[in-house]
Amino acid sequence: MGNMTNEEGWAARERLRMIEVLLWWRGWVRRTDLTECFSISPAQASSDLQKFLQLNSSAVNYHTARKRYEAGEAFSCVVHEPQWEEALALLPGSIPERRSSAAQPDESADAVVDSVQPLRRAVKENVQRRVYLALRGKQSVEVRYLSVNSSSRRWRKIVPRGFGWDGHRWHVRAWDVEAAQWKDFVLGRMEDCRWPVAVDEEPQRDLDWETFVTLKIKPNRKLDKEAQEAIRLDYGMGANGITLRVRKAMELYWKRRLDLEGDTKVIERLECDS
Repeated sequence: MGNMTNEEGWAARERLRMIEVLLWWRGWVRRTDLTECFSISPAQASSDLQKFLQLNSSAVNYHTARKRYEAGEAFSCVVHEPQWEEALALLPGSIPERRSSAAQPDESADAVVDSVQPLRRAVKENVQRRVYLALRGKQSVEVRYLSVNSSSRRWRKIVPRGFGWDGHRWHVRAWDVEAAQWKDFVLGRMEDCRWPVAVDEEPQRDLDWETFVTLKIKPNRKLDKEAQEAIRLDYGMGANGITLRVRKAMELYWKRRLDLEGDTKVIERLECDS
C-alpha cells in the first residue's frame, strides 16, 4: 500500500511529469531515473511507471534487452505540455536559468547548447524593498536617481504605481512629484532610497497605464513573398498577422522589442486602436 502512486499528490505528479518529459524528449525512461532523482525506492518507481502507463499508454513499450520504457513516433503528452527548456536541460552544456553574466559557457567538446546571456542588471535590495513597500502601501518615496537623459544625480520624490519589464530591465511606473507627471524610472539607476511616507497629494490618474491599445503586426511589406512567409512561420503568424493587447504605457517597449522602430525592421505595425 505504501508504494501506491496517488496522482493527486504534488510529489507524485512531479514524478509522473518527469516520466513524460523523458519519454517525449529523450525517448526512453528507466526506473533508475526516478530513484536517483527523487530518492525513492525501486518499488515506488515501479508503481509510478505503472501509474503513468495507466494515464498515458500511447506508443510506450518496454524494451526487454535495454530494460527501459521507450516512446514511439505516435507518443503524445497528457500529463504536461512540453516546453523547449525541458529539452535543453537534458543536453550537454545546457544553460542554467539563473546563470550570471560573469559565468562562462560550457567549453567541453560534447556541449551542444549555448546562448547569448543578457548582462545582469544590478538593483540594490534595499531599493527594491522600499519601492515595493511604497507601491503596496500607496505611499510616496524619495530615491536618489541617476538620469542618463539629464546627466544628473539627485533625489526625486515619486509615487510608484506599477512595475514594467521591457525585456531587459525593470522599470517603476511612478508619479514624479516635482515634474507633476507620470514617468518610467529604471530600478537599477536608483542609487539610494528613503523609507516610504504618506503622499502629500494624490497624483492624477495614469491614463497611459490604465488604457490598453491593440497592436496589429505583420511581415514587412518590403520583403519578398518567401521572406514574408519565413517571418510568419518564425513568429507563428496567421494570414492576418498577430494582434497584441498592451498597455499604452508599455507600447514603446513592445515596439523596441519587436524592432518596430528600426529602418531594417522585418515586421511592421499596421495600426494602433484604443
